[in-house]
Amino acid sequence: MKKRVNSLFVLALAGMLSFTSCKDNKEAENEPAEPMQHEMHQADTEMDHEGDMMDQSGGEMAMAEFSDENSSMMYQHYLEIKDALVATDAAAAKKAAGNMAGMMEEKNDISSIAENIASIDDVNKQRELFSELTAAMEPALKEAITSGKIYKQYCPMAFEGKGDYWYSNSDQIRNPYYGDKMLKCGRVEETIE
Repeated sequence: MKKRVNSLFVLALAGMLSFTSCKDNKEAENEPAEPMQHEMHQADTEMDHEGDMMDQSGGEMAMAEFSDENSSMMYQHYLEIKDALVATDAAAAKKAAGNMAGMMEEKNDISSIAENIASIDDVNKQRELFSELTAAMEPALKEAITSGKIYKQYCPMAFEGKGDYWYSNSDQIRNPYYGDKMLKCGRVEETIE
């Protein structure tokens, strides 16, 4: 009996810790919605005392530059897909993915995955494909970045606790795998420079 009570206690404690690790603060529920990062205008950003761009939530906005225009556009479309998934907007994700696939000069894994995202209306299936897109983008981003930063972020709760990554131009977490259900679940795992 004592062994069973101990087991139940350990399970309850583990459950509380996993939900607490990615639970949004109650204060966040009352915050106004923030604009998607790719739609920010100059008035939506400001400079901190060191000259870094800051987003409205106080996070650092990273401006990445790439060795070629194709890589720059690919990254911008990727951010548009991510932001659409953060907003749980399947139509916007579909459009951004179609734009990404259309601008690719040659057929590769990235363009194929973007085409698949663009062909699906189900946001949960788009999120699964976005995971594949993120994995395919990593070598391209690391090879092409010449200056600035890209934040590689991680959510341990994504895909039933398997966890997954995404890239962002802000150090603030805006989770594309859960949207407003777990908007701030995650952490910056790596900064690509």
